[in-house]
Amino acid sequence: MPIDLVYEERRTILRHGKLPAFIEQVRSGDYAGLHQPGGDVLCVLGSLIGAPETEVIRFTAFEDVAAWGSATGMYESSPLVESETLRLLRPVAGRPLRVTPDEHRRDYYGYRRFHIDASDLAELVHDSENGVWPRVELQDARVLGLFAEIGDPSPLEVVLLTGYHSASHWEATRVWTGQPEDMPDEVWERSQKLRERRAEISRTQWVHFMRNIPFGPRSD
Repeated sequence: MPIDLVYEERRTILRHGKLPAFIEQVRSGDYAGLHQPGGDVLCVLGSLIGAPETEVIRFTAFEDVAAWGSATGMYESSPLVESETLRLLRPVAGRPLRVTPDEHRRDYYGYRRFHIDASDLAELVHDSENGVWPRVELQDARVLGLFAEIGDPSPLEVVLLTGYHSASHWEATRVWTGQPEDMPDEVWERSQKLRERRAEISRTQWVHFMRNIPFGPRSD
């Protein structure tokens, strides 16, 4: 687990009609501020369900808070942007990996947010890593990362990014669709048990369905 890293979650609201230009610039790598000094972009996600189409979220890894602070001081905003907010998150599980293999990436992502008591964080991580994740990954989903807010908020917000091939693929991994024929009983039963426990310790949770926006290489 890359516990020394911090992740900037940058939530951008684009100006009306500017989404196509944003996607084009991100794909080419020419978007202003996409590749920050000392930062490595994990993903760029565009909203499909649960937020306005003009809202995009970008996750960028930095070695530590000092490296993030230096980059933020030099950040170049794009004229495509209406407004931006950001916060720092820390990885709290075995994902994200230091380097995410291309085969782990998916075209769509569930951006799930949990509000929990900080004392329940270790259990939420356990329930996710040992219950829910093995089941959905047997169904060819891939967990990109699990993060928690930095600081001491109450309740604590935890963010989970899970990738899917399509909206129908996401739906097929929902528990209400039933146990797949080729899934071992022990995997299904453990997933059910730990998923229910994760729900019990969550004050609230909700999910946005988002699309992955591939990003081009840095030019510096």
